[in-house]
Amino acid sequence: MARSNRSNGGNGGGGRNGRSVPWGRAASPHRPGLFSIDYFLKHDEACAAEIFSSMSKFIEHLNEERIYIGEKPIRRPNYGSFSRYFHWFLILGLIERTGRSEPAHYNFLRNRVFYRLTEKGRSELRAWEDPIGAVHPEHRHRRS
Repeated sequence: MARSNRSNGGNGGGGRNGRSVPWGRAASPHRPGLFSIDYFLKHDEACAAEIFSSMSKFIEHLNEERIYIGEKPIRRPNYGSFSRYFHWFLILGLIERTGRSEPAHYNFLRNRVFYRLTEKGRSELRAWEDPIGAVHPEHRHRRS
């Protein structure tokens, strides 16, 4: 499913952490799925809030660079969108609960639940790129 670099300078070929990712928007390292798997590969376990916070800081830094060179900033997802994505990772079996939880930063929130990568999560790239499309391919348009 991975494409090679396009002649006009695509982002295909060798991806981060040795994974091959397709060219285009889904291959961007700030995408929730690809950022999450990279985070899990660097940390044994994590909670959604921890990954979201790290991704937000990454996008902030990326936007500083983009603004400096005159490019439009990237919009970061809100936590509600990110947590829905995260739930899809759990449904797809890409991550599993560790059994560890901690109190949230605010007492009106639920406890922070920790997760780790599964073997399926380590090997399946397509679901990280587009978890909804992996379950419901009929909802995604195919370009020829």
